[in-house]
Amino acid sequence: MALLMVVFPACGQARAEGTEKETSYPGGIYCTILGDSIAKGYSSDKAAWIECYGRLAVKEIAKTENCRYDLMNFAKNGLASEGMNEKILTQKRVLCSLDKSDLILITLGSNDLLNECKSVVQDILKTDAKFKSADEALEVLEGAVKKNPLLILDIIDALSNWDYHQFESQWIQMMDTIHSIKKEDARIIVTELYNPVVNMKLPATMNQVVEDIISNMNSIIRDHAQEYGYGVAELSDSTISVHVQDDGLHPDQQGQQVIADLVCEEYW
Repeated sequence: MALLMVVFPACGQARAEGTEKETSYPGGIYCTILGDSIAKGYSSDKAAWIECYGRLAVKEIAKTENCRYDLMNFAKNGLASEGMNEKILTQKRVLCSLDKSDLILITLGSNDLLNECKSVVQDILKTDAKFKSADEALEVLEGAVKKNPLLILDIIDALSNWDYHQFESQWIQMMDTIHSIKKEDARIIVTELYNPVVNMKLPATMNQVVEDIISNMNSIIRDHAQEYGYGVAELSDSTISVHVQDDGLHPDQQGQQVIADLVCEEYW
């Protein structure tokens, strides 16, 4: 897909993912997308392109409102809340994009959970192995549990005692930054977490712990919605978990569309 480069005089930054020709109406919507691989539109098949939910949603909104749209997607594979604050929201081009946005879309939190799962597996198994993914960590865990079934109790105990304070602190820091930069009338829509490991072969008790963690993280996200004036697209009760790619984690194109539809519902 060819990229159109347009320079915005306000900040002198070039933008990618250009405006489509058929959206050249007066006025318009400028959207900034922040988050992880879900927001990026990650494809486990390098030969296939996944259109991210943010682009799908903004296209639908612009079509309905008969206006043009522009968007910048700063989402990054593997991004967790700490990385958002330290690596993304410290970039001038990101801050510039947020400053002129009419709509800001955010998906964050899944990697906080997956990183904790990987860390717990490392600690319980007393290994220095750096797992590249949750799949790899859980595969190693499965083998270890077959040899010693009681290990699963240690992992469940460790996950059950996860401290949510760090995630909430990072979430608040992110929102403080965005809220201090955005236009007064800019809309912010964030997505809830869905269970990213529901399709993996986890013991039922461990899967319930993961579900509880996700519920608690979503509560944190919803608890701060009024304070920062953002809308929440409710993914937790959606069908997103059955529309995932072969990796069992990331939404396929239909899954991205499910998220886009929920974002549009929240927008209107």
